Amino acid sequence: MTTLPQRVDWYDNRRPASAAEVAWAEGTATRIRREVADIRTAADSLAAGTDFDKAVAAFLLMQATMLERNGGTPEHADSMRREQDTLEEPGTFPTAARSALLIARARLDAR
Repeated sequence: MTTLPQRVDWYDNRRPASAAEVAWAEGTATRIRREVADIRTAADSLAAGTDFDKAVAAFLLMQATMLERNGGTPEHADSMRREQDTLEEPGTFPTAARSALLIARARLDAR
């Protein structure tokens, strides 16, 4: 079972994380691990290509590693910042992690 840090409000009142908060963190971590696998698969398929392909593969691998460290476990997903996530936010530029995911999906769909 996942144990998240206690929640603390402005008045230093502490409470355990709710079941909904734990479920959200676990679901986010599962999504992140799936997306990391997609990004790494796309990077592997690009690694033997042209110099440009190799540079894109290096970018994808770096982003996959950072994404995995930032949200690959429920404990990390619980504290992951918006700019580290891959979620689409309409009206904003995509994060580096989101860009890597979009490149990976385009590569995997093209195969």
